[in-house]
Amino acid sequence: MGRMWIAVYLLIVSVHLSHQKSTPDSMTYIAAVVEYPPKYFSNANETLNVNSDAYVRLIRTASLSNADIIVFPEDGLTTVNLPEREEMGDWTTIIPSPMDFYKPCTQNTIEVSNTLKKISCAARDNEIYVVINIAEKAPCNNIPCPRDKVFYYNSNVVFDRKGMIIARYRKTNLYGEHQFNVTLHPEVVSFNTDFGVKFGTFICFDILFFEPALILTRIKEITDIVYPTAWFSETPFLTAVQTQAGWSYAEDVNLLASGYNRPSFGNVGSGIYLGRKGVGKKIMPKTTHEEILIFEVPKIIKTKHNENYHDFSKSQAQRTSLDYQQKNQVNDAMITINEILLKHEDIQIYQTFLLEKSTEKSICQNNFCCEFKVEITKADPSVKYRLAVFNGARRYYLDDAYVRACGIIQCSNDSVLSCNSVQESQTVFHNIEISTTLHNNKGELIMPSTLNSDLLTLENWTFNKHAHDNHVHVNMLLNSNTNNLVTFGIYVRNFDKSNANKISFCIVNSLILTVVMLFSNL
Repeated sequence: MGRMWIAVYLLIVSVHLSHQKSTPDSMTYIAAVVEYPPKYFSNANETLNVNSDAYVRLIRTASLSNADIIVFPEDGLTTVNLPEREEMGDWTTIIPSPMDFYKPCTQNTIEVSNTLKKISCAARDNEIYVVINIAEKAPCNNIPCPRDKVFYYNSNVVFDRKGMIIARYRKTNLYGEHQFNVTLHPEVVSFNTDFGVKFGTFICFDILFFEPALILTRIKEITDIVYPTAWFSETPFLTAVQTQAGWSYAEDVNLLASGYNRPSFGNVGSGIYLGRKGVGKKIMPKTTHEEILIFEVPKIIKTKHNENYHDFSKSQAQRTSLDYQQKNQVNDAMITINEILLKHEDIQIYQTFLLEKSTEKSICQNNFCCEFKVEITKADPSVKYRLAVFNGARRYYLDDAYVRACGIIQCSNDSVLSCNSVQESQTVFHNIEISTTLHNNKGELIMPSTLNSDLLTLENWTFNKHAHDNHVHVNMLLNSNTNNLVTFGIYVRNFDKSNANKISFCIVNSLILTVVMLFSNL
């Protein structure tokens, strides 16, 4: 009998040890992000029920792989097919404030949706932090109010291992989304975990704005971000993984990006990015595709003088990823090649130069100049390339944003109109060097931007940035023979110029909506 109890005890201990969680003393934590294709039904209850059931299944899968935190995409529960504002009620939920210390799974003093209860229970049952995005409703008790006396928000909710709501963030920079309101002042939201990492959170389009993204990284000094998104990829500089990887590198933070999967409409792309350490995992599936990415993320220790030089070759991060997959038997699904619907930037507003051979060239637009040194060892006559430089305002949906960019971009023929091409290319670039100086720099976002014909980022490049007084020197180099190149360059968001003499876009949008609602009451 004694031996039997010993055997039972050892079994219990082994099960416990196989489900270890990261601690503050751990040098890493285990993260999961989900590329998810939500199911849509015309009925809100059915849509939310089916998708939340899938979330529970994926939460269980992540927990079995010892994940400490799992992130789901923007609109993954409701889908993007939301009705007009008058019919939003059934698609939304009240979200208690983190100050309420509320556990929807076990408490009933606040009338939250069944979806919120279900996810809370899954977080508790699987002892894992869970990040979801859902449509929120909040009553308006002050004047002025919308006509229907309710605010609707595109919101992130974070549950801890006990199923308690510990963070709520309402999207600041809406992309269309006319059903939703924005807060009068941008929310800057972070939360602590029991494994010693403090996370910030924002949503999709927020990544291209100063508020709240760069407030989190530069003022609050947050090192890790959870990022639900339903990104619409745009060539040549703003496809999903390209943007996620570039932003993570630029801010030198870990970014856990969970993407809405609907490639036929352009929504696709997820990854776990490690700042200057490289990329943990990334996917841009070409067909409808569900996948959970799990990766052991190194914790970032911030120093006063962060290294500005980075050799972006196959890194220890990628080797760690392989080791972790083999150890935990996490297998990626096969992808059938098809097409992703892509938006295209108007390259006619750029200053461009047709690249026909190896060259050294300086190109300028509006007092912004880039120096190019390009060495080509083999040319593919069916694919063309241009050197491209831009400095000015462009339109992001309804907002004018100021951008500086310089890079090599792929074209399908000699015409600049063809320069949003994404195709396999046998042109071999032996070396590329791009240099520029950003004058009057005041907190710009400076991202490396690389892309291949699979809509994934390139490897084997270096990036060097040096700040001097009021200007920044940037130098980017491709270090080895590379084909299938689509984009290689530097993408800059100029916030100082775009914010001059105008209120934050989110506040303008809120004021406009308030005025409309007031007049509708007359």
